[in-house]
Amino acid sequence: MIGLLAIQQVVVPGRIIRDMNKRLAEMGIHRAEAFALWAGTRTETTFQVSALVIPRQQAHNTESGVCVSVPGEELHRLNVWLFENQLEFIAQIHTHPTDAYHSETDDSYPIVATVGAFSLVIPDFASRPFSWRDVAVYRLSKSEGWVELAQQEIATIFREV
Repeated sequence: MIGLLAIQQVVVPGRIIRDMNKRLAEMGIHRAEAFALWAGTRTETTFQVSALVIPRQQAHNTESGVCVSVPGEELHRLNVWLFENQLEFIAQIHTHPTDAYHSETDDSYPIVATVGAFSLVIPDFASRPFSWRDVAVYRLSKSEGWVELAQQEIATIFREV
């Protein structure tokens, strides 16, 4: 098996989605992009999300736009935490000020870089209740990089419980 490519379904508790959206929206009030991660465990083809991780992060607002970064020591802390808790990341989630899309920066500097992992982009700084129809979802391919999923694929892969 290569990375997370065998995962056909990601099960996410609704409380994790709601908490994530609330916390990302709180940062968005200040016109700041924000970042979150989903961690959990997998069986052969199913990934069960059990933890929302909001890493220590720094929002940047420059003349060319906004972005968010996570310092190196925080990345190290997260990797130790994953190991100690026998978890892995399945998805990275971040907000954009307007449209949901994967920018060149998003493509070049992912935190979750395992083939088969997901990257979700929430528009409008998560100012509205979370909706799968609003979110742009990408999956990391071995040969093509981040590939955007169609709404039907999103509906098939992600199951909110």
